[in-house]
Amino acid sequence: MADKWTFVWLLAVSATVFTLMGCSPADGFSDLSRTASAEDAIPSGLPDYALDDFDIDSLRFVSAVDDTRLYLARGREYPVCLLVYRTATDWQGGCGSNMTTMKSPGFEVMVVQDGMPNRAGWSKASENLRIKDH
Repeated sequence: MADKWTFVWLLAVSATVFTLMGCSPADGFSDLSRTASAEDAIPSGLPDYALDDFDIDSLRFVSAVDDTRLYLARGREYPVCLLVYRTATDWQGGCGSNMTTMKSPGFEVMVVQDGMPNRAGWSKASENLRIKDH
């Protein structure tokens, strides 16, 4: 039988693990951690409803592929949201969790949490975005 100090140590370790597990899943997206700049402004002409599920204050421009701008934001109900913006009439937006993908003409975008390795056929656009050409 374990002594009382072993029990105390196991209790402390368990409490630490459960505390870390309780952290917001959005904390795993370092592309959202930098201070906002003018480049992060909502694209002009984007309809008001386009960002309904997004935490607008967290919107960050992350990368560009050809003429398409890629933005990440925290979601209101999901850990992360992705905006794929080409023009005011040619855009896609959605929210999800780790490994969320979105197809766009010419390429596909995958949102991943920090530290995720590249998959075969995908290139790293940022810490949290992977791109796959069609």
